[in-house]
Amino acid sequence: MPPSPVARELWRLYVGVGLPLACRLISPGWREVGDFLGPSIEQLWARLPLDRLLDLWRVAGIEDVRSRRLSLGGGIVIWGRRSA
Repeated sequence: MPPSPVARELWRLYVGVGLPLACRLISPGWREVGDFLGPSIEQLWARLPLDRLLDLWRVAGIEDVRSRRLSLGGGIVIWGRRSA
C-alpha cells in the first residue's frame, strides 16, 4: 500500500478498476485474479504492516533484511540472506 494518500487512492483505482479490466481481457481465468488481488493486498497490509513483516523475516532466520518501495510505494521488494 502506498504511504502517500494520493498515491494510495491512485493504487486503489488501479487495482479496483484497471487491473480487473486488464485481467478480463487476458482470459476468463484471470478475471478472478483481478478481482481478488486488490482486496487481498489491502487486507494483508492492514493485518501485517511492513515493520512486522520484516520482523517475521528476521525471526525466520533471515539476516540483513531490507526493503525498497517501488512505483510510488505501490510495490515493495524485500530481500535478505540466510546464513549457512
